[in-house]
Amino acid sequence: MKKRIVILISALSVLLLAASVFTLTVFAEEEESPKLVATVPFEVTEEDLVIEKPKAQPKTEDLASKFLTLDKDVTSWFTASSIKRIKDHFNRIYPVLCEEFNYGVMWDIEYGIDSSNPAYVAYQIGGSRETQKIIKMNTDHFKKTASDFSTLSHELTHAVQCYRDAKYGPNNSANGGEWLTEGVADYSRFLLEPTPFSLPEFNQSQSYTDSYRVTARFFVWLDQQYDTTFMEQFNEALKTEVYTQTIFVKITGKTLDELWAIYAASDHKVTRK
Repeated sequence: MKKRIVILISALSVLLLAASVFTLTVFAEEEESPKLVATVPFEVTEEDLVIEKPKAQPKTEDLASKFLTLDKDVTSWFTASSIKRIKDHFNRIYPVLCEEFNYGVMWDIEYGIDSSNPAYVAYQIGGSRETQKIIKMNTDHFKKTASDFSTLSHELTHAVQCYRDAKYGPNNSANGGEWLTEGVADYSRFLLEPTPFSLPEFNQSQSYTDSYRVTARFFVWLDQQYDTTFMEQFNEALKTEVYTQTIFVKITGKTLDELWAIYAASDHKVTRK
């Protein structure tokens, strides 16, 4: 009888010991599992999260729906695909021009058609104090060069120039000041418009008052000589002061004629930004 009890006790001890070992093993395994899982997420830094999941790129804002109106002549003459390209061009170039020439302020723009004068490819209507600007396009020109959006860039520049001195405002051909505003408009057309737009090579018969591309090339050269800040300062001065040639002296330390003489004697090289 005693032997049976001893055997039973021994058997029970073995079972209890085995159960203890099993329990300890389970607990040990359960203790290790959280270490392998729980610590990893808390070690991921904010920078790591950005790399693993980049932020979505912002979409181009549809400024055309807010600031651009197409009159019925435009919508009836241009095809649907051309109208889309006109709006896409406006969305891309208009905010850049406003930032460069008008402190970021955007005004309402209307596109229309006027083919009565073949001499005009396009023109802008709206004085310096008006916040509604109208740009008229000559359909004869766009029949030949349907993708000439640099023309629209030129006219949009006029819309945001709004210089203080009326003589050097967009509507100034009768006052002899057009060389300046037209030169600035072709300056922006050359530097900001992705569509290829060339400037003429310099020759000694030229003058800064020749306007358009000739003057634009001179302005681009000035910008490159003065750490690309010339036009920024020049535009600011024209918006806040009555124009005189002393503006050139204030910015560069030289008169307009002196600057032209230096330009004429240089290699005349200009590049897009």
